[in-house]
Amino acid sequence: MSSQPERLLAVCVDDFGLHDGVNQAVFDLLALRRISAVSCLVDGPSWASGAARLREAIGAPDQAVADVGLHLNFTETLDVQAQSACPSQPLGALIRACYLRRLDVARLDAEIERQWGRFEAVWGKAPDFIDGHQHAHQLPQIRDALLQVLRRRYPAGQAGPRPWVRQCRSPGWQAVLAGISVSDTVKAAIIATLGASVMGRGAATLGLRHSERLLGVYPFDADAQAYLLRWQAWLKLVRARGDLLMCHPSVAMQTAPPWPDVIAASRQMEHAVLTGDVFARQLTDARVRIVRLSALV
Repeated sequence: MSSQPERLLAVCVDDFGLHDGVNQAVFDLLALRRISAVSCLVDGPSWASGAARLREAIGAPDQAVADVGLHLNFTETLDVQAQSACPSQPLGALIRACYLRRLDVARLDAEIERQWGRFEAVWGKAPDFIDGHQHAHQLPQIRDALLQVLRRRYPAGQAGPRPWVRQCRSPGWQAVLAGISVSDTVKAAIIATLGASVMGRGAATLGLRHSERLLGVYPFDADAQAYLLRWQAWLKLVRARGDLLMCHPSVAMQTAPPWPDVIAASRQMEHAVLTGDVFARQLTDARVRIVRLSALV
């Protein structure tokens, strides 16, 4: 038996509500206890229809097996009418607009409140955490608006539960030493430079918790063996201080959405890997246990 101490990791599925295939993958993985967070696209066509089953799969609040959060979206048009006041932009265009300060922070604030309100209307309570589709929540201006919303909703001294915020810090070159490719490491570093540390400091200033490093970045290459090797490396990197690993699994869709899911093949590959016995053995061998981030940070 290994003498290595057990380490704890939060594993989050992004994009719940995008379509029924993502939802079913979440239910499968919750049943196996292989994920501990679910991030929800509230304008997705399968959000409201999947929420009741998600609540059942999560369990009672005092025994919940996963956190449920708001996946803020500024890059996908999922509900044209609902998003009309703040239309989505492709990620590259959104990054340029944010860094050139071309967006209206008041409009972004209102859009975050709209998505938050839609979450609460279906889920019945505030999200356990906040993050962003394609990490847009950490971009300048969007980040400013999000911090405004959080400051307003969770004033200093207010009692009660508070959400944690995803911080997209990279593990840096330690990832290469663990076996992650240089290209994957660079991609993770680029994501981090778009605002990870500033987002983390902003959350901490408000007295909110945040995740530490973000694992799980790769180019969606739909290669199961390569994905397992990446997991082997990510598990080597885990530190029991609030590391978070994102994934994007799905099964085949029963009802196709009106827009293409461009990473559908990789989503289905991830589901096959994450529900498999080899992955279970990886977790055991690495002595990593999947837990809720709210129990860690």
